[in-house]
Amino acid sequence: MTFTESLASVLADEALRRREFPLTADTTYLAHAAVCPLAACVVRAISDYLARVGRGGQFEYLHRAAEEGARSLAAAMIGATPEEIAFVPSTSAGLSVVAAGLPWKAGDSLVIPEGDFPSNVYPWRRLERLGVRVKQLRARGDGIATLEEVIAAVDETTRLVALSAVHYVTGAHVDVDGIGAYLQSRGILFCVDAIQALGAVPISARHVDFMAADAHKWLLGPQGMGVLFVRASRFERLEPILLGWKSVRSEKSFVGQAFELAPTARRYEPGSLNAIGLVGLHAALAMLQHVGVPLIATHLAALRRVLVPALQDKGYTILGSDAGGATAGIVSFRRNGADMNALYRALDAEKIVTSLRHDHAGRECIRVAPHFYNTEAELGRLLDRV
Repeated sequence: MTFTESLASVLADEALRRREFPLTADTTYLAHAAVCPLAACVVRAISDYLARVGRGGQFEYLHRAAEEGARSLAAAMIGATPEEIAFVPSTSAGLSVVAAGLPWKAGDSLVIPEGDFPSNVYPWRRLERLGVRVKQLRARGDGIATLEEVIAAVDETTRLVALSAVHYVTGAHVDVDGIGAYLQSRGILFCVDAIQALGAVPISARHVDFMAADAHKWLLGPQGMGVLFVRASRFERLEPILLGWKSVRSEKSFVGQAFELAPTARRYEPGSLNAIGLVGLHAALAMLQHVGVPLIATHLAALRRVLVPALQDKGYTILGSDAGGATAGIVSFRRNGADMNALYRALDAEKIVTSLRHDHAGRECIRVAPHFYNTEAELGRLLDRV
């Protein structure tokens, strides 16, 4: 059931690659920044679980190992402890837990980037009804915020800064450690939307208070399952916004009902978890741990070095390419006068799966987001058709 291949072996053996990622037999899939296909090992894990519960009921002991394993693997990926990991339905849900659970008061302020993905905008803008001032960092060409911009934006009223680790269109990523260390020194909370980073590039929660990410992009897991990191020292400050029988220390005490919150991030899990999602997430995280996220990041950088100059030679503009900062697995491109929507649809008709997005000026672009099992030959197929 477990994934035992190396990144090198997957790329070197086409038969093996197609066995572990069956869609590669007839599809060039380059949309992992949107939603991912499921690897064979993930499908097997879910199928085996479904067969078991079909014969014996959906009892917790049947997914307990997956729950514990996924919690530990997610924690290890960001340098946290399993006790600091909660499972949530999505990145949006995780960020909403943070936004709604902190003790805001009128006159407080927070900082978010302009033009970020809505998941990292709407939960914070909702706080304006409480008298919280939401300050937006002016959008740059690459879409990210620098340490200097954050320093200039915060003041004595700032309680939190919320940033995406990787911009969803340009692939540029922020200096999470540098910004986080500065905010810690100022006593300002730091919340990170890590959905475009986790599984694609190494990322640490060392200087982060809260971090959320969905499974269905770079983590190669199922939809409807995500992880929320809450630093243990913030448990008492972040109130659970939903409560249930799983939120308390004695979750099996149905009669006594002693109301004492769980001493771990499990306090943010009010009820029964998405067992199918947990089983799939566990298998996907185990695969990524085996392959190694640093190796994945190196491979994605190599693919980018192939893709960017080739697209530029064809007259396309690469979004954010002039930023000079670090980039993840995303490359977005456009060309003035070209019908990018028509190109996107033409690629899709040839089973080359990309994403249609927009730059900061609202102009259509095509986003390419390969993962570790994608090859240079697949990029060549894309380039032949653009």
